Amino acid sequence: MSTIPSGTVTFLFIDIEGSMRLWQEQPEATTIAQAQHDEILRTAIKANHGYVFQIVGDSFSAAFHNPLDRLRALLAAQRGLQHTSEFFKNSEVLIHVRRGLHTGTAEILTDGKYKGYATIASPQRVKSAGQGKP
Repeated sequence: MSTIPSGTVTFLFIDIEGSMRLWQEQPEATTIAQAQHDEILRTAIKANHGYVFQIVGDSFSAAFHNPLDRLRALLAAQRGLQHTSEFFKNSEVLIHVRRGLHTGTAEILTDGKYKGYATIASPQRVKSAGQGKP
């Protein structure tokens, strides 16, 4: 999607639970797992009309024009990540992801970043409070 969602925006935040520990304990396996994680998320978000507006390490922040596209992206990502978990079942590393979802009003600043603290912070806090699932 070429346009940044604005107005009422549906957000999706995803990260890998305990990623720092995984990086420290199993850096090679984590590199492979995170590369698959990143590709799965990019593909799922793009295929469902999402806009990735920030990636920090293993944390993805995406915006959607409508909640149904966000739900479809989340389900596609979950299916892909489940397949990845099966692949890594006998490996040293098994990733678990946390998700935060929220719909709210957000404005875009001139540099392409969102403003609207409550709208942006809510899904990040929900994600951070969650326990990851493979």
